[in-house]
Amino acid sequence: MKSAFIVAGTHSGVGKTAVSIGLISAFRRRGYEVQPFKVGPDFIDASLHTLTAGRPSRNLDTFMMPLPSVLGSFRKNATEVNIVEGVMGLFDGSFNGEGSTAHLAKLLDIPVILVVDASKLAGSVAALVHGYRDFDPSLRFSGVILNGVGSERHREMLEDSLRGTTIFGAIPKDETMRISERHLGLHMAHEIDPSLIKDISKVVEDNTNMKALLEETRVEIPHSEERSRLRVVDGIRVGVARDEAFCFYYPENLEVLCDFGAELVPFSPIRDSLPDADAYYLGGGYPELYAKQLEDNSSLREDLAREVRRDAPLYAECGGLLYTLETLEGRDMLGLFNGSARHTGRLQAVGYVEAVSVNDNLLFRRGEIFRGHEFHYSTVKVAGEFVYRLIKGVGVEGRDGISKRKALASYTHLHALGNEKAFLRFLEAG
Repeated sequence: MKSAFIVAGTHSGVGKTAVSIGLISAFRRRGYEVQPFKVGPDFIDASLHTLTAGRPSRNLDTFMMPLPSVLGSFRKNATEVNIVEGVMGLFDGSFNGEGSTAHLAKLLDIPVILVVDASKLAGSVAALVHGYRDFDPSLRFSGVILNGVGSERHREMLEDSLRGTTIFGAIPKDETMRISERHLGLHMAHEIDPSLIKDISKVVEDNTNMKALLEETRVEIPHSEERSRLRVVDGIRVGVARDEAFCFYYPENLEVLCDFGAELVPFSPIRDSLPDADAYYLGGGYPELYAKQLEDNSSLREDLAREVRRDAPLYAECGGLLYTLETLEGRDMLGLFNGSARHTGRLQAVGYVEAVSVNDNLLFRRGEIFRGHEFHYSTVKVAGEFVYRLIKGVGVEGRDGISKRKALASYTHLHALGNEKAFLRFLEAG
């Protein structure tokens, strides 16, 4: 049997990510293969998992992905120890619970470990934990990890209040457990000092009963049958922007392109020349932080714009959208679409998107409905034809998807396991 569990929280900010990467690292140090997963659409936490586990973290999103794809991804990638970091609070999702950590826990049929910020609690911790444990009896509630414990005496008070509840860990209040943040969330894996992961892991391991956690979360994970995709575009080369400015990609988005027969050619819009490719994919990230460097690489900008104007397909998401405009933060960008973008320092949109395509475009046919998500601190002023009408979400005043010939740019992020036809059309356009 394998071990699998969800690291859930009572609410956002209780330390789920630090606890998760601490456990991932600690189990690896004990010789186990560890597969991380992330509930929901978040790229940043998943990048930290990937750094810690040495293998790609997989997003499991019950809104953007069909439920069979969620189950298939979990079962296909499961290994000896499987750690799923939750999102927000355990029951936070849409009004019917769709997209919540609890919804996924029941779908996967794996136990829940609840992380509690105990820094300002004593006896009241029992009411809090019992409420979460008993709210939905169909959940497999396994126990808790107390975070932010102030002292040995504080730990004893908490444990005394929680008699009858399994306490897997009591993690002390420690600045080591803090990961620096900015707009969009925690810093990405490539910006983190690797010693921080080591320090977090030591604190978590020293204050967690790792043996009990492993034994109490043993589960049977059914085998997933491999589903092959037809290789229909052999010879198509896709230039994928990958650097500090463009770093938000679901692993499956790239894997699906490869499964269909594409060859991926990574390049940095900050420092490289343009690779020889038939199509181009600009993911999300932080182009607003690197606007000067992107502007300075004028030769790549000119070459990429020329290739797209010659009908090379280009798909751009969120940060990629900003790069396709004339200016970002007042600096020259690709100029494929007439418009400008700026970073506002204030959240403009976060959440799921449901949209209908109002015209045929690079990815979708007129009338097709699809799902994705958005998360941005920027605004754009743009002139052009919008090809998405949002049923749910913000986009650009209820619209999204700027399209011209074989170029498409949008705030909406897509997950390939929910939009395989769209990614195939992107390749076929090349």
